[in-house]
Amino acid sequence: MNRITKTIILTFTILVSLQGCGQKQATDIQSTRIDISDYSQSFISFDSPNIALSNVKIIDGTGNPSETSQTVLIENGLIVGIGDANDIQIADDFFELNLSGRTIIPGIIGMHNHMRIPESAMLSTSPKLYLASGVTTIQTCGTGNPFEELAIAKSIDRGEQPGPEIINSGPYFTGPEGKSNFIRFTNEKMVRDTIRYWASKGVQWLKVYRNTRPQDLKVIVDEAHRNNLKVTGHLCATTFTEAAEIGIDAIEHGFIHSYDHGTEREAGVCSKNNDFRTNLDIDSDTVKDVQQNLINNGVALGSTLAIFEAQANVMADARDLEVMAPIHKEAYHQRKLRKKEQGNDWYFKPEWLVKSMAYELQFFRQGGLLVAGLDPGLHNMPGFGDQKNYELFIEAGFKPEEALQVMTSNGAKLLSRTDIGTIEKGKLANIVVLNGDLERNPKVIREVEIVFKNGIGFDPNKLIESAKGNVGSETDNTMVYFGQKTPSNEPELFAPNIISKPNRHEFGCTISGDGNEFYFGVDNNGVTEIHYTNLLAGVWFPSSKLFDSASVSYNDPMLSPDEKRLYFISNRSLNEDITKDDMDIWYVERENKQSNWSEPINLGLPINSLLNEYYASFTNDGTLYFASQDKTLNAPNYAYDIYRSKYVNGKFVKPELLSESINTNRYEADVFIAPDESYIIFCSIRKIGKGQGDLYISFKDKDGKWGDAVNMGSTINTEKHELCPFVTKDGKYLFYTSNNDIYWVSTEILNNYRE
Repeated sequence: MNRITKTIILTFTILVSLQGCGQKQATDIQSTRIDISDYSQSFISFDSPNIALSNVKIIDGTGNPSETSQTVLIENGLIVGIGDANDIQIADDFFELNLSGRTIIPGIIGMHNHMRIPESAMLSTSPKLYLASGVTTIQTCGTGNPFEELAIAKSIDRGEQPGPEIINSGPYFTGPEGKSNFIRFTNEKMVRDTIRYWASKGVQWLKVYRNTRPQDLKVIVDEAHRNNLKVTGHLCATTFTEAAEIGIDAIEHGFIHSYDHGTEREAGVCSKNNDFRTNLDIDSDTVKDVQQNLINNGVALGSTLAIFEAQANVMADARDLEVMAPIHKEAYHQRKLRKKEQGNDWYFKPEWLVKSMAYELQFFRQGGLLVAGLDPGLHNMPGFGDQKNYELFIEAGFKPEEALQVMTSNGAKLLSRTDIGTIEKGKLANIVVLNGDLERNPKVIREVEIVFKNGIGFDPNKLIESAKGNVGSETDNTMVYFGQKTPSNEPELFAPNIISKPNRHEFGCTISGDGNEFYFGVDNNGVTEIHYTNLLAGVWFPSSKLFDSASVSYNDPMLSPDEKRLYFISNRSLNEDITKDDMDIWYVERENKQSNWSEPINLGLPINSLLNEYYASFTNDGTLYFASQDKTLNAPNYAYDIYRSKYVNGKFVKPELLSESINTNRYEADVFIAPDESYIIFCSIRKIGKGQGDLYISFKDKDGKWGDAVNMGSTINTEKHELCPFVTKDGKYLFYTSNNDIYWVSTEILNNYRE
């Protein structure tokens, strides 16, 4: 029989793109295919149920030396075979990737991998950057956004967005004198109740902070273990020795916070004296005794060398700066200047980094369970810092296989997971393909070509590209606008593969003032629908139809100024699901955002007529702007005009036609009115236009009259059809439809059209 196995020889990038479904992780190593959203699919470079990775060097994460010329077989997300490339048989239905010249390693398990930096959450960007860097599992190690991170973890599990498996932790615990935004130990019952609450929500880890005293820690560890949670700590008021004897599961940061060696220390009080960081001999019996005590009590040590290196050297890589939001990039440059000015007085001494590296190597060689995470912050970016950890481990004297053991299987051991952490038969196929020989060059850890998570191959370049310039931004912090980087004066496609999808026609949108609700139109084979989605605890839920009808069209959604009504147009008759020949303006209403929308209500006279009415827009005082078919005698069917109707005593009065500076004898519709009535943007089809329909803008003059409408030019308009303008409530962004997709742009562009 001739083999029909497909073979790909990789050069520099993976160029395979196959359609398929995802893989859900399970600790019992059961393979279950799940649906993958269009958004997640856009980051996938390889998805086949049966895959063979051939002719590759493997460093398997066990701590054993590498194996060359190996083949790994993956079936439905599980590793089903490993062996010498010359010996292992590849079945005909396997898709073979020839990885000659590559190294594969297990997916990194980041054990101190926050989804925030001190100034901001990274709800949108951090999952993508972690996965792009080969980190397939993270333990968040304390959080200021527990609800959001729990929701994001579930969203990733459902295949709605790309990212690592997230092992959630709860909020930080601290002592009575600790930070006010942490859970202070002021009452034992409160602490125990709080731990039980977060256990019920699905967190698996708790983290205690500097001011946690031994008596506080004893209660926290006891209650956590009663609820099958593990506890780690950034310690100070409690020493490593005290914590180990209490039963803590892990201690973060290593040597830097080993206040067992602090001088002038008061029991149960966080010391401000850190002279030991400079004076202590790492090789001393005193240090080794503390380390051995941790080992004897089964306490893991969490390495965070990457953040120490960032503090000591203040030297960002170009790729770090490329993904940082402007505010954090500027903070980095200011920090670098301060370090230069302060010289030897800089707060983090270079020798502290060196001692930390030696301390961790010594702990590991003594038999301690060393795990690693980057502790993101400063210019130490998600995922990139995990890769930096590997380079620092090699610099510290770890062998490549030892460094990877720390970053993979040791993390799995601390997580009590047997399905991840190594490249072995029966494990989940969490595998990172690196372009080069990692043993010869530690910087190959950065050369990620493809990341397999549960057997699905993700494209690291696409993941990184989606995060550029956005880490720590306001949208990253809150997930408004789907967590995207906001646009400048060049229009950008809005929410690609989430809202604006290939092979689908979207048009017209409205967004609530708080950015948590989004409504938009979709053309479904000639029947238009209004779809909506909402942001809840950091996750935008998959969009769904507002009205369910196979024949009635609904279109042009627009929220009222108080957001208690949603206006739209429809060819629905008053007899519900029966259509009629023209479009009317309708609305649904609610008491508040937590309420359900009412049944549709026809706006009626004097707004609706026997002809078409389109697109409602409102001023701050409730005045309605809309379009209606030209009502003059013998007017062509394509002629529409824009009208204005004041809202008086709870009713709209007789509409008035706008002046000839706006209306012509052709098509003017899809009007957006500025809430203060200072400008108007609308769609018009004119002989001097650039395409099938263009956007125009007009400003009011000092006498309150509309100036002549101006074509918004080639920045906005194309040879296609531009329509459905909408400006966000804060006045910052203009949305519009172009070529069947929704675009957005900064409203700073509007200044270009003022005289």
